[in-house]
Amino acid sequence: MNRRILTFAIACALVLTLCAQGLAEQMTVITANDNAKVYDAGGDVIGALPANTELALTGVKGNVCRVEKGGKVAYMMKADLKQAAVETPAETVAETPAVQTATAYAAVEGAKVYSAKGKVVGTLSLNTEVTVTAVKGKICQVKLNGQTGYMKKAELAAQRVEKKAEAAGTVCATAYASVDGAQVVNQAGDVIATLSLNAQVSVTATKGNVCQVTVNGKTGYMLASTLSCDKTEVKAETPVTEIKATAGYVSVDKAKVYDKTGKEIATLAQNAAVSVTAYNDNLVQVATGTTKGYMKKSEISETPVGSNNKNYTNGANNSNGPVGGSTVGPARGTAQEMDWWTSGIQKIFARGTVAQITDVATGLSWQEKRTGGINHADCQPMTAADTAALKNAYGGVWSWDRHAIFVTIDGVNYAASMNGMPHGGDSMPDNDFAGHHCIHFTNSRLHVNDKVDSQHQKAIKKAAAATLE
Repeated sequence: MNRRILTFAIACALVLTLCAQGLAEQMTVITANDNAKVYDAGGDVIGALPANTELALTGVKGNVCRVEKGGKVAYMMKADLKQAAVETPAETVAETPAVQTATAYAAVEGAKVYSAKGKVVGTLSLNTEVTVTAVKGKICQVKLNGQTGYMKKAELAAQRVEKKAEAAGTVCATAYASVDGAQVVNQAGDVIATLSLNAQVSVTATKGNVCQVTVNGKTGYMLASTLSCDKTEVKAETPVTEIKATAGYVSVDKAKVYDKTGKEIATLAQNAAVSVTAYNDNLVQVATGTTKGYMKKSEISETPVGSNNKNYTNGANNSNGPVGGSTVGPARGTAQEMDWWTSGIQKIFARGTVAQITDVATGLSWQEKRTGGINHADCQPMTAADTAALKNAYGGVWSWDRHAIFVTIDGVNYAASMNGMPHGGDSMPDNDFAGHHCIHFTNSRLHVNDKVDSQHQKAIKKAAAATLE
């Protein structure tokens, strides 16, 4: 990420003025209190920082500031931040030149170079060589590519810094995903890959509880707690009830089949037919062609997806929950249009509320929970079956396209719009949906730019004008 000029000479009293107007450039701030809360874009608390933690302030709206640290973006209350104290200006360094020049190296990644007035004019990667021409106190005058600047002595070293991959407990150079749905993120915190249980990665470096990994040619970061040196054994739990072979169907695409040791032996497409020969609370024993193994019970249904089908239970015609469709029929009748800001829809569809979603175009329905969101509702399908139904509404391909929908809560239909692309935070890892997606109501806004989206509003109007029979 390119770094913009950072003003250091500004007085602390001007921070509030800049906050009120919005920032034209980055500013370095520090936390004013211990345990200052940090929020994600959905408004959920994701951590706390001690006093005097340095952050880059990149934007402000009202009492909320957008901050960055280590390439990750988050949000904090303005009252928990203050202008960072810095050493400026550096002009006097030149008045006491060193007896001779010396070679030094950037001791940290992103070491800052300042102008004589204390503005950041650049950053250096670890071990970038510079020439020190003068020193005073904690500030060094340096030259690089014919340009003169100033750096903190603490961010320089007399010798190159040796880069080593730190040990990470049980995580090895070759590691395996220890949980199904383990996430790989980039430096901005965006999910770039979701791994199945026992997927192999190469660990290239670790720091604390975070590992830098390479998988499928991509470099990203994973929590050490989601990796292990050895593959995780997946076994059929006991007791296993054997039954007469019964027909079943795969309810999700790319469903995994494992042997008794937990090794993945096959991947099946949605609606692939299998023969179920045994089951317990979580797994089913299946056979398909010459392949015999174990599958998650939640990924097998008694009928093909798309026919309001039921999960496989024990061969009886009863349901464990929705697979490709809701356990209740789709919404009927018309839907009310509700303003996100002035009506009561935010309380009706409060965080944690489960609603039935009906796609106006296809008539498919499923259940979702609101898990976050401020400018609109961030939602996630309740189960893998509900995820399959949502994907079916988009023709089997995830898409940012806006769809007109009915959101049904306590028997009342509300006109809304959704996109069909998993993204961002994921608080429900067992539903085969890597992230959340967005549901909009009248006049709700996007999180990315705080603006009303015309395509969502058009889809809401379509839902409000629809009658489902």
